[in-house]
Amino acid sequence: MNPVRVGVVGVGYLGQHHARVYSELPGVELVGVVDINQERSKEVAERYSTAAFFDYRDLFGKVDAVSIVVPTVIHRDIAGRFIEEGINILIEKPVTTSLKEAKELMEMANRKKVVLQVGHIERFNSAVVELSKIVDHPIFIDCSRMGPYTRRNTDVGVVLDLMIHDIDIVMSVVRDKVVKINASGYPVFSREEDIANAQLVFSHGCIANLTASRITRKKIRRMEVTQLDSFISIDYLEQELAVYKKTSSSFPYLLMEKPPMQKGEPLRLELEHFIKCVRNGEKPLVGLEEGTNALEVALNILEEIKKKHGDS
Repeated sequence: MNPVRVGVVGVGYLGQHHARVYSELPGVELVGVVDINQERSKEVAERYSTAAFFDYRDLFGKVDAVSIVVPTVIHRDIAGRFIEEGINILIEKPVTTSLKEAKELMEMANRKKVVLQVGHIERFNSAVVELSKIVDHPIFIDCSRMGPYTRRNTDVGVVLDLMIHDIDIVMSVVRDKVVKINASGYPVFSREEDIANAQLVFSHGCIANLTASRITRKKIRRMEVTQLDSFISIDYLEQELAVYKKTSSSFPYLLMEKPPMQKGEPLRLELEHFIKCVRNGEKPLVGLEEGTNALEVALNILEEIKKKHGDS
């Protein structure tokens, strides 16, 4: 079986890890990495024994698939060029900066029949994989995604940087339409919102409360799901899930269960899935439709923040 030839466009903090994982995957040939920072491209290429390029178009005709790990504002243009070349794409979240751009990519990908996966990495966290098996009818979800401020990803605010992970997961487990959004957010260190909270109300009554911050001292990644008969707690960092179930006794109490899970590096699992989809022509777990749905809710949250606080 011929190896799947891949490239990575953008080898900053996250892109370098795409290159690392591809270089380790069996049945995959890392053809090259691309970055406009020539020294950075050379450094990462040398580290993973591949070629350094400084223009993404140099990968045309050389690869079957590519990871696009560049600022969101140029996702549409770069992804569009690769689609036109018939090259399969994993594009980091958020998929684009607007629904119009996302729909354009969807139309192009369908026409060219290429795989287009969106990099919502938390879907491949073992705790989230387990959650998808046991959630039945959630009535309330609480999400917290917080951490210290860094200068990376400041081209977007915390909603598109961090909260969108939880939006995607909530949408995947609730499987219902959002009918109401209430949101607040404030810039602290950057020009965009660095802390935000949103409450999503779904048509069948489920409420999701999402908080995201990139100004806290401690890194926190957790989700809690309440159902009529159970309470589920997830720690993303530890890849742990605990289930507390209501008993049938006259004085109900909760029993804790921790399902056995095989932990793995979410990025490796995500890229393995992408390569499998490319090789077999399968629909990815998080395709453009799912990525666009999460983007739409995120943009609506930003609109609510803007309405409440104006342009200040």
